[in-house]
Amino acid sequence: MKDNLDILLGYYGDDFTGSADVMEVLSLMGIPTVLFLNAPDQNEIDRFVFKNRAFPDFKVQAFGVAGIARSLAPLEMKEELEPIFQNMRKIPFRYFHYKICSTLDSSPEIGNIGVAMDVAEKYFPSLFIPLLIGFPTLNRFVVFGNLFARIRDTVYRLDRHPVMSNHPVTPMQESDVRRHLQRQMDREMALVDVIQLEKLDAIPLNQLIFNENSEDKVPLLLFDTLKNDHLIPIGKWIEKNSLSSHQLLLGSSAVEYALGHVYGAAKDLKIESISVTPILVVSGSCAQTTADQILHVEKLGFTCIRIAVDNLFSIEFSKQEMERVTDAALSSLKSGHHTVIYSALGPDDPMVKTTLKQQHAQPQWIAHCQAEITGRLLEAFPLKRLVTAGGDTSGYILKKLKISALEFSNILAPGAPLCQAHAENPAVDGMEIAIKGGQNGTVRYFEFAQKGGVN
Repeated sequence: MKDNLDILLGYYGDDFTGSADVMEVLSLMGIPTVLFLNAPDQNEIDRFVFKNRAFPDFKVQAFGVAGIARSLAPLEMKEELEPIFQNMRKIPFRYFHYKICSTLDSSPEIGNIGVAMDVAEKYFPSLFIPLLIGFPTLNRFVVFGNLFARIRDTVYRLDRHPVMSNHPVTPMQESDVRRHLQRQMDREMALVDVIQLEKLDAIPLNQLIFNENSEDKVPLLLFDTLKNDHLIPIGKWIEKNSLSSHQLLLGSSAVEYALGHVYGAAKDLKIESISVTPILVVSGSCAQTTADQILHVEKLGFTCIRIAVDNLFSIEFSKQEMERVTDAALSSLKSGHHTVIYSALGPDDPMVKTTLKQQHAQPQWIAHCQAEITGRLLEAFPLKRLVTAGGDTSGYILKKLKISALEFSNILAPGAPLCQAHAENPAVDGMEIAIKGGQNGTVRYFEFAQKGGVN
């Protein structure tokens, strides 16, 4: 790159909310990052200069590509990943991270991580693949290879988690990370548990991983993470034992937190929070956290418009329903009212059952319709700030708006930052957008999004 500035890391996020999460972690660790919606070439990265409130003077030091692999069947995943990885391979950087959700949203049929690793290993061959899932900042913990997640003050084993065990597309039925992944891949998996972490520096690589047959797929090495401090020695160990170029990594944004302590220069960002009126929120999440956030802003006076999901799945009423929601939202926005469009209120909402009945025939149809509605609204109204909730919803909306890149703008909640959009369409270029996973943020998340920050 220009000025001899090396790229530390390139990553692919298997959904859009998780991709923004990585960008936030890197930015807060003092590693400026740009998130593209399509794989960039070297010239695009060299030209990209930060001009936002957070990093006014830095060129990009890490970059990502936001994708939708988590919502795709295996053959579709290969078609999505092959050209992206092929293009990314041409750019020199130290680490390639395939970013997955910290709740392991995946199955043999949808978002198959084994398929992703097969394609990634083709373009980023490595001797082993470090696997980091647990990130205590995001209330995710891995202990003796089992994944746990906290909701409010309660920590659940993931197969007993009230949301993830009942996920409408990829319900978690196994908390053991290795057993869950063994349903998706034929690959050796080793574990560094919390006891071994105490002496990680003294453990040689060949004692952790045995891969004598070079024709075998390279093994995964899963690390326990009970505390954020555990990620610091893991990052140092990865730096010491990895390839000097294109080392393949797998995991959540815990990967960036671990590496950030090795390469970053964490800084206290002092960014002014700027309120915007009105904002638009589009939610396709069925998480209780998002439901609580919607109910909170409804009490604050936000206009909340429920999509009749059963109508979306009707050939006769689908077009009519999208027009109804679009007209209601447009009227609200033109009146200066903050507006929320949503498809469900929590996992027990009856609309979730409707979705489950239809998911095999049209698994992403709701997200597609929400993207269409959002696109129509931006054509008719000069929106300055947009919030999307739910991985599939966010991905389809950003693709519909033809956003080319995002950069970190401000903090709203861990894993769900406010970003600035870059696009050829002047109605979208410069617009701020916050994309969050269903379980991210406090009850005031949408309120903070309107205010432009938590300050």
